[in-house]
Amino acid sequence: MWVMTRIIYLIIVMVIFNRSSIMADEWVLFSDDFESGALKWDLVNADKIKIIDSGDSSHQNVMALYPGGQTVYALIKNSEGWANYRIEGDVLFPEDFHNYMGLIYHYNVKGARTDFGSIYIKGNNSYIRVNPHWDGNASRTLYEEYKTPLTEESAIRIGEWQHFRAEVMGSVCHFYVGDMERPKVTYNFLEFDSGRVGFKPRVYGSECWIDNIEVTSISSFEYQGPILPKSIQYSPETLITHWDVIGPFHDRVTEIEQDGYLPDGSYKETRYTRTWESFQADGRGCVVAGRVCGFNNWRRVAYFHGEVHSSQPRDGKLMFSTRNDLTVWVNGVLAGQIKQMDYCWYDFMANPEHAGDELKIRLNAGQNQILVLVQGGRYAGDGFYVHLE
Repeated sequence: MWVMTRIIYLIIVMVIFNRSSIMADEWVLFSDDFESGALKWDLVNADKIKIIDSGDSSHQNVMALYPGGQTVYALIKNSEGWANYRIEGDVLFPEDFHNYMGLIYHYNVKGARTDFGSIYIKGNNSYIRVNPHWDGNASRTLYEEYKTPLTEESAIRIGEWQHFRAEVMGSVCHFYVGDMERPKVTYNFLEFDSGRVGFKPRVYGSECWIDNIEVTSISSFEYQGPILPKSIQYSPETLITHWDVIGPFHDRVTEIEQDGYLPDGSYKETRYTRTWESFQADGRGCVVAGRVCGFNNWRRVAYFHGEVHSSQPRDGKLMFSTRNDLTVWVNGVLAGQIKQMDYCWYDFMANPEHAGDELKIRLNAGQNQILVLVQGGRYAGDGFYVHLE
């Protein structure tokens, strides 16, 4: 009995010690209950962001974000460079009309471009979506596999407060709603690993309210399991993922279409000179063209070059799932065009409901050159998947 009691005591001590060690690595970076206004925030389109009396004694003042186009942002001051943190708070949707609360993380500005990660809670309809923004353009249609219903204790109920949490480490974000034990979504594939933090409302519709925002530095994720939702099984090894890219341009560039891929080629449009650069598909195998193609800046055309090897001359097929109109050349010969689709699906080869489109091609023995013209700037996402059958 004495031995058993001592073992239990040691286990309890170890648990407390481990928890204390974890807590020692955490400290509060930011907190705001909005009782002192919005002094801790940088507001973009400030007339659409207000501190209001919620009428609820347990919340008092809250931040209300009203739809007003693409760029209504509330960004935490001095959050540049934040990388490993937990952000949590409360959200309420006062009206049963199109609305969402979008978490902004890794917000970066480069020249005229604004890019950031985003995951949002949809108020009416009660679900989550992954929605990174590239040059201000939402890209949710590239990430439809992450759309996750919020039900039971995690459900959104109009007029009621709900708790949310996100853990962000490097390029990975774990997003919780209601149930703080297990994230609803673990999104692993953002191309940034640090940047500013904030919130945004929907482009149009009704407002969202947030309160009790707290940001804490962390050293590890609480959840250590597989990608969520569990149904997701990526196979990037079956796709063409290594590319070169040139752009963006305002219009098609005839010289590139004639030259094909020239590693040292450079092409000038107005005051910009573009050269070929290496480009990697994301961890899912998606060629996120929005990382290159502009939206707000109107430079929406880019060319991607890839190579495939064949041991002998043969016929083949290039299979696509794409959000953009594509024009494809193989070894300098026009192979055809692929029309844009409503969604860009990672499982387009295996799931008949997500089937894409294809081009029949002729391959030579050895290395074969593929050139893809992307007509970008399509609202809600620019990107494509390619498989050589």
